[in-house]
Amino acid sequence: MPFVRYQKIDTHNYHHIWAVGDIHGDYQLLQSRLHQLSFCPETDLLISVGDNIDRGPESLNVLRLLNQPWFTSVKGNHEAMALDAFATGDGNIWLASGGNWFFELNGLQQQEAIDLLLKFQHLPHIIEITNDIITYVIVHADYPGNEYQFGKEVAEREVLWPVDRVQKSLKGELKEINGADCFIFGHMMFTNIQTFANQVYIDTGSPESGRLSFYKIK
Repeated sequence: MPFVRYQKIDTHNYHHIWAVGDIHGDYQLLQSRLHQLSFCPETDLLISVGDNIDRGPESLNVLRLLNQPWFTSVKGNHEAMALDAFATGDGNIWLASGGNWFFELNGLQQQEAIDLLLKFQHLPHIIEITNDIITYVIVHADYPGNEYQFGKEVAEREVLWPVDRVQKSLKGELKEINGADCFIFGHMMFTNIQTFANQVYIDTGSPESGRLSFYKIK
């Protein structure tokens, strides 16, 4: 059973830090929104909550951002499905979930996409950022239990897939996660950014809605 990887990021190395919701291959929308935010690649950092690929028209271009020093990402369940497809040789689940873009690439592009997706074997599942006195934790879908601790052993599936917590929150059963001030999640799509207790959900649809949301950390 694979466990999650953690990473800490020092805010002092950047002028502004933004988290962005599930991009899902909508590269042009991402670029348009970054322009609106006056994002500066020389001084700022963009952290994706995962699910950079599938559904949208330019998944490969989004993956290419992993080569840029101003962009990083936690692993999402769509990246996990792609890696599982490569490992098992069975791409049916990925294909049914929007992975058709990969099979439409030429041979060189497919190899480039594979090389970029393999980076998610080493990229973190969880990024912790302390901005002066506020500690933020960025995870794709959830952090299990009610107590966060940097480095705690957590099964990968528990941060990539669950929606139980947010479904309970929607019913009014709100519960904080102790150990950090603010948890930033994607995965569960909303019309607008939603906050429940100390959990913020920033996936607002991208290709489906034409909306891509950002959360300013610094």
